[in-house]
Amino acid sequence: MAIQIFAKIGAQVLAARSRRAGARLRGEAKIDWFINNVSNKVNLTMEKRVGLATELVKSQTVKNISRPVTKAAGPRGGRVILNRSKPGEFPKADTTQLMKSIFARIEKRKGVTDGFVGTPLDYGLILETKMNRSFLRRTLLEEQHRVKKILTGPIR
Repeated sequence: MAIQIFAKIGAQVLAARSRRAGARLRGEAKIDWFINNVSNKVNLTMEKRVGLATELVKSQTVKNISRPVTKAAGPRGGRVILNRSKPGEFPKADTTQLMKSIFARIEKRKGVTDGFVGTPLDYGLILETKMNRSFLRRTLLEEQHRVKKILTGPIR
């Protein structure tokens, strides 16, 4: 009889230990799920923030190069452009082709989200690098504090 009681108590102790071990494993699984949930939320938030910052730089770039040149009647009836942009200024719009070609693109790879703003036009590159009429780099530098604010603000 004494052996049966000890055996019964031993079985109950083993059952209790296995329940505790199972609860401990379930608790660890919840922690993994919580971390994945937070990580997914942060990644989604950062994707949206990069998209917002990229669109901000694009729209400000278009705004900066939207000032038109002044055209007047020429001496023989044609059109003459009076005030082109000077070195160090944003380029002025003559045909608005450069303004219309500014693009913003988001790329996601391996958990990193990159935002790009640019133009496919060759003379955009020439204005930016050779003619001292930077509009992409200059806009990014001018909007740097707003971009940082968007990217580093608290996550809600």
